[in-house]
Amino acid sequence: MDTKRWIRRAVVMVVVLLTVLSAWASAATLGESKEPVSLQADNLDYDKATSTYTAEGQVDLQQGTTQLFADKVRYNTVTGDADAEGHVDLRDVDGQLQGEQMQVNIRTAVGVAQQSRGFISAYNFHLAGEEISKLGEQKYRIRNGYFTTCDGDVPAWKFGARELNVTLGGYAKAKHVTFYLHDIPVMYVPYLAYPVKVERESGFLMPGFGYSSQRGTQLSLAYYQVLGRNMDATLFVDYFSDMGIGTGLQYRYIFGDDNEGIADLYYISSHGDSSYPDLDDRFAYRWEHLGTLPGDFRFSADVEYVSDREYFEDFGTVAEEYDKDEVESTVALSRQWGNCNMTAELLYTKDLELDANNDTTLQRLPEIQLNYNRTRIGKTPLYVKFDSTSTYFWRREGLKGERVDMRPSLSAIFQPGMIAEIEPEVGYRERLYWTSKEGPGFEHAENMDFSTRFSTRFSRIFNLGGTTGLTKIKHSVEPEATYYYTPNNKQSDLPYFDSADRVDNANEVEYALVNRFVGRYDSENGRPNYRELAYFRLSQTYDIWLSRRDREEKEDEDRFSDIRGELILRPTRLWVFDVDSYYDPHRNELTKFTAEAGAHYSDDHHYSASYRYKEDDSEYLATTIGVDWLNPVFVTYEYRHDLVEDHRLENVIDLEYRAQCWSVFLRYRDRMEDHEVMLTFALGGIGSVGHVGASLGTE
Repeated sequence: MDTKRWIRRAVVMVVVLLTVLSAWASAATLGESKEPVSLQADNLDYDKATSTYTAEGQVDLQQGTTQLFADKVRYNTVTGDADAEGHVDLRDVDGQLQGEQMQVNIRTAVGVAQQSRGFISAYNFHLAGEEISKLGEQKYRIRNGYFTTCDGDVPAWKFGARELNVTLGGYAKAKHVTFYLHDIPVMYVPYLAYPVKVERESGFLMPGFGYSSQRGTQLSLAYYQVLGRNMDATLFVDYFSDMGIGTGLQYRYIFGDDNEGIADLYYISSHGDSSYPDLDDRFAYRWEHLGTLPGDFRFSADVEYVSDREYFEDFGTVAEEYDKDEVESTVALSRQWGNCNMTAELLYTKDLELDANNDTTLQRLPEIQLNYNRTRIGKTPLYVKFDSTSTYFWRREGLKGERVDMRPSLSAIFQPGMIAEIEPEVGYRERLYWTSKEGPGFEHAENMDFSTRFSTRFSRIFNLGGTTGLTKIKHSVEPEATYYYTPNNKQSDLPYFDSADRVDNANEVEYALVNRFVGRYDSENGRPNYRELAYFRLSQTYDIWLSRRDREEKEDEDRFSDIRGELILRPTRLWVFDVDSYYDPHRNELTKFTAEAGAHYSDDHHYSASYRYKEDDSEYLATTIGVDWLNPVFVTYEYRHDLVEDHRLENVIDLEYRAQCWSVFLRYRDRMEDHEVMLTFALGGIGSVGHVGASLGTE
């Protein structure tokens, strides 16, 4: 552009500003923006009779935060109306509206555009249509168009509608809606309300579809309801063609700064042609809460209940659920005063075994613990400690009663020559009983116990050189031995509620050898970090009481226990290996072996594997792999195998395709007698149903 053209545009700008200033009085009654108007173009003509400018070529019309670009604009300085043609682009703080033609009021940013596209930046909300009307700062109307939260000329998904009304901070409401994947129509709904909000909003979640060889065709619907700033709820309805109808509720809340919880309730009932005729009263619920009450009391609840064992077998999502043989509910109140702490609990247990009689199952209603933590006596090497528990055992049928269990103890720590550490402890245990008529009435028993631990440590530091990274390793060897003694007192006249009613006598020595490797990592800022790279402990127990020749009834037992080996390796900050084994030297056989290994790079990239063996009982293998190598496809694989029975317990594959504005989840589960496939979607702004059925555990 030449110099004369720039001078002409500058003169026109001055004229425009003077004209707009003269028009403010006539516009004041409209309640519109009174900020100055700027108009720039390659060519400008002004019609004084109509107070209208005609601008052509790279037109830029601006007032305040509203800016209009076009090839040609006719602008009325009195009304603020602008008719724009050719590559029209209207921008304001809310977003952008583009089209081939547009009639807009520059002061109010209200107008209509043909063959247009819009973008609302705060919500990443795209819309397009034959005609888009901007009705105000917060409202739009679209005719024969679509909306989406996906970027791109051909969005990954969109909702098309004959008529669409959008309220920012509210909803996009549409009639006669078609859902598209790219440009392919896949679903029709007569009406849709889609949230156009940043904050949480009530509404239906995306449904889930699937098939189970036991439950048949599955459809899961859910509705999310905001109940306030501090609480919300999700309602579930599940249809199973071969089972019945499931309904559920999940309620989440936060009260104050540190009281929060979640409650789940689920109920499943059969329909007329169901192959599960006994489902009329199958249900489950769980409540978890943690928080503080007045007076610095801590209140917690972990309440779980199911109507029968089959609930977990049908709906359990992890091994810890569908392998359960009991459920336990605990409600606790605790308080600490200095070194003293008190906890009161209600514990209720339901036995899920098929032949269980829960009328005889013992409940602890309540159990109160009062403890005085180990505390040093002045500047002496002596320490005092006190533990006590009062439990009332209740059940509908059978022996009931109360037990008070108290144990004060006195211990010391001696470090002769600073080369060894000796920790003796002596304790006195008193148990008091009051039982119902089925029991002995009042009884009591006392036991003395004594233990002494001897340990020392030898260490050496290896310098690896270098100035950063792993520069040093400290290797320490820690031999230790502990002697335990508890006399053999008569206890046969005491009632029996649990294992604490029988204190095993002991006269034994446990000896162990511990090896530790601690690495020092130096950074460029000079601050060292330390991490334990390896821990290895070998231990065994020698029973002195069994070594006495007059114990003929114990001749078939070994004086030396199994040798236990514990190994923990942390070669990096991400990887951990943990091995725990028991070896019988008399038979030269492993009696118990557990090995676990894993790494957690991120929620999408992780590995874990575990092997468990127990002689004459079980042998089990499990592994989980999550990889992000195929991004945007994320894969998780889980496998469990029973090596004793030599059959697969579970095989699970989770696939997630994660796009910029949507995700699709596909799960295949092969577990025992059930094979299940589940498909769910999640769109930007709308969550998805997490799973079919209610899970009381954590996936």
